[in-house]
Amino acid sequence: MSEHPLRRYGAVLSVCGIAGMIAGGVAGFVTAMSEEASVGSAALIATAVALAMAAGLWASLKWWKGLDEAAQEAHKWAWWWGATVGLCFAGVILLTLLYGAGDLGEAPAKDAVMIGAAIVTGCQMVGYGVAWAVWWLKRR
Repeated sequence: MSEHPLRRYGAVLSVCGIAGMIAGGVAGFVTAMSEEASVGSAALIATAVALAMAAGLWASLKWWKGLDEAAQEAHKWAWWWGATVGLCFAGVILLTLLYGAGDLGEAPAKDAVMIGAAIVTGCQMVGYGVAWAVWWLKRR
């Protein structure tokens, strides 16, 4: 992989994006071709998603090994603190939507799970980004 940080980030994003599009294409094709869900179609979709995840993990590992120790420490610290705080916010949002002001409690189970996963992932990513920036700003 390139030594230039933006090229390295771009390479990881490209591998993940292409793998995700292929897995999504497989899932869309399988769903469109089968009239009802079957074990075979679920297994094919699961295999495509697992291969996409493996490609993303492989690209991420190559990226991680190319980082210096300070950058690795920044990412570890940011993930621990940022994602943990993000998870706390996600819990408040989810509980509010589930039992309070939202309609999540009345949504079909599949929709509720997907919405919950998106909220948790989004909050963790925002928390990670903020914590990563704080880590570097404190050390500049």
